[in-house]
Amino acid sequence: MEDKTIIQTSIRNLVEYVLRKGDISYGFFSQSRLVEGTKVHQKIQGSRGKDYQKEVHIAEDIVRKKAIISLRGRIDGVFKKEGVTFIEEIKSTSQNFIGLSKESNENYWAQAKFYAFLYARKHKMEEINVQLTYYQINTKQIKLFTIKYTLQELEKFCLNIIDQYLEWAVILSNWLKKRSSSIKNLSFPFPSFRKGQEKMIKIVEEVLSEKNKLLCQAPTGIGKTIGAVYPSIKLLRTSFDSKIFYLTAKTTTRFIAEETLDILRKAGLSLKSVSITAKAKICFKENDMCDPNYCEFARGHFNRVNTAIKDIFQEEAFTKSVIEEYAMKHKVCPFELSLDLALWSDCIICDYNYAFDPRVFLKRFFAEEKGDYTFLIDEAHNLVDRARKMFSAELLKKPILKLRRATKEEIPEIAKILNKINQYMIRTRKRCEEKEHFYIVQKELPDEELLKMLRKFSSLTSDWLELNNPTDFREGLLELFFDVRNFLRVAEEYDSHYVTYFRKYRSNVMIKLYCIDPSKLLKKALNRGNTAIFYSATLTPLDYFAYLLGGDKGSTKMQLPSPFPKENLALMLADHISTRYVHRDQSYKEIAELILRVTKPKIGNYLIYFPSYVYLENVLEEFEKIKEGTEIIVQTQGMTEQQREEFLEKFSDFGRTPLIGFCVMGGIFGEGIDLIGEKLSGAVVVGVGLPKISLEQNLIKDYFDEENGKGFLFAYTFPGMNKVMQAAGRVIRTEKDQGVVLLIGDRYSTNTYTKLFPEAWQDIRLINNKNQLSKMIESFWKE
Repeated sequence: MEDKTIIQTSIRNLVEYVLRKGDISYGFFSQSRLVEGTKVHQKIQGSRGKDYQKEVHIAEDIVRKKAIISLRGRIDGVFKKEGVTFIEEIKSTSQNFIGLSKESNENYWAQAKFYAFLYARKHKMEEINVQLTYYQINTKQIKLFTIKYTLQELEKFCLNIIDQYLEWAVILSNWLKKRSSSIKNLSFPFPSFRKGQEKMIKIVEEVLSEKNKLLCQAPTGIGKTIGAVYPSIKLLRTSFDSKIFYLTAKTTTRFIAEETLDILRKAGLSLKSVSITAKAKICFKENDMCDPNYCEFARGHFNRVNTAIKDIFQEEAFTKSVIEEYAMKHKVCPFELSLDLALWSDCIICDYNYAFDPRVFLKRFFAEEKGDYTFLIDEAHNLVDRARKMFSAELLKKPILKLRRATKEEIPEIAKILNKINQYMIRTRKRCEEKEHFYIVQKELPDEELLKMLRKFSSLTSDWLELNNPTDFREGLLELFFDVRNFLRVAEEYDSHYVTYFRKYRSNVMIKLYCIDPSKLLKKALNRGNTAIFYSATLTPLDYFAYLLGGDKGSTKMQLPSPFPKENLALMLADHISTRYVHRDQSYKEIAELILRVTKPKIGNYLIYFPSYVYLENVLEEFEKIKEGTEIIVQTQGMTEQQREEFLEKFSDFGRTPLIGFCVMGGIFGEGIDLIGEKLSGAVVVGVGLPKISLEQNLIKDYFDEENGKGFLFAYTFPGMNKVMQAAGRVIRTEKDQGVVLLIGDRYSTNTYTKLFPEAWQDIRLINNKNQLSKMIESFWKE
């Protein structure tokens, strides 16, 4: 007898694939759709008594004519009452219970019936009860629905669902065989390794095998993307459960990941990858409003999406353009299509948010138990600040007052609670006005009075939003609702890693729950997978990043040397100039002269980096007086995507007139741009890149002063030095590139900074005056 194909799937994925139909509706209910909240589950499970079995894993192979379906799932609870067995499925919701009935939510009943079928079959039961338990997150009310089924009824229902899934399942199974065979036979796609690359691959393999974490500082040119991706692919298991999440901070890095996978495909790899693009950027409509009355792609989406998925599955790289092509062809939502494709992709390329941000992370992967996931975190130095934003929450007075006025006539009960919240904000503003700097900081949550009002607002607004009444203020109210929900969520996570601050801005007031130390919550997020590989050209010092990025004491740390010849870079330091804030007005003229000396010996393109726009403008004013025919372009605040592209396009022209771009460190031109060869001949970095002194940076300083005595280092020095290294790293991008880098600032010569210099900077040459600088640069270009 011919061996039957075994197809593995979760009960949830099986049910959702077969039963979905109708429209996408991001009316309110679907945006706050039922989710398995861990705390809700634990609360209900804990109240059920000692004989209650919770989180019961269930798995069984169902033999059909075409294949064997290997099902698995997790039952929320199993209990007995008066001798009868109950299978309990728990769902949390913000939906008003008035709208709930036994007929509501077909998918959830189907999921519970599968659990009951497998449990009854395993324990040889002729009948079993299914209980669907709803928990209203605003009112904390509980509502139960119970239906008794015979084993025969459940078997008929479940086998019918399975048979509808079989055609798709066989396609998946055949693909998995092809994919696994290609991975087994895949060799490294280049004839040789770059310097340091083989070592990186070996360490990544070890970390993946040990299910550990790795922090790797790998300079440009190592080939760190393929150094992380290649071993991760080689160790993928033969299952759609085994996934690589390639996490990026910028769109440009996403393209690098896509190109790397294409290189491996040309070397024989068969692998499905999906690039998830933000809904606002991929939506076909002018407004990304998922209303079936407005959007023809949302209308009937679920009736057509399975056909679209089968069609697009002939492709391997589900890039933005490919997804758009098939979404348009089948008239489905491109964003929702990309999320579905993630279920059957081996590598998911997406922004950090989709793995870490509690508001938008991919619940289909991360809402339940730990998965067989590898996190590859590119440009990981960006994740610290991004994580602080993800885990923080804030409320402003201005939109509260505006909505109070807008809702007064139509929904007076919401206007009433908004008025109370606004009054609280007014009292807060008065308290801030009594302080010298108009802010108040405390190490505990705002008082319960505010939280109680916010919970009431959340409950009332939830009920009203579910009615989907069109009004002029609906979008604003929805936005405030989610801000309040986020605030209340963060309040539940609030601990010693947070502070609260109240701040007055003219007539406005902000209350912020600020996550100073994101390490605990990042560690929690990383524990949803097996392994995390953090890599960047700038992770200095490694211990600082290992702590803040949620690493463990056993995390592996690796620093690789630059693969490029040292003689290709002339690295110089003018440490006789102070760029400290109190001395800056004395430095403008001399810095302008040094810029001229750097750019004069070779007609080329140059980037000049400053710690602030004010410093940039003052030096630019001096440089304009002596520029000698040089073309100058300047980064401005709030540049559009088109202006950014036009700025960079200027660097494609070289060799005729010197081009100098004045930029700000840490900005859009400070990292993530590749100006290869003659496109960039040099860079000048003014100052040590310290972040602007601010309330939040000082809160970070105060926190780490208490934690480890390194407050200024954690808040200012380390973030600044990473910006410096990113800026300097723009110059040498390939082994053939040559260029000059001048650092300006007396602090670079102090022990604090020299300890942070990478190995390639140990031969830095000191410059005492502009004539010496000219001679050094002239000599470098002649050689």
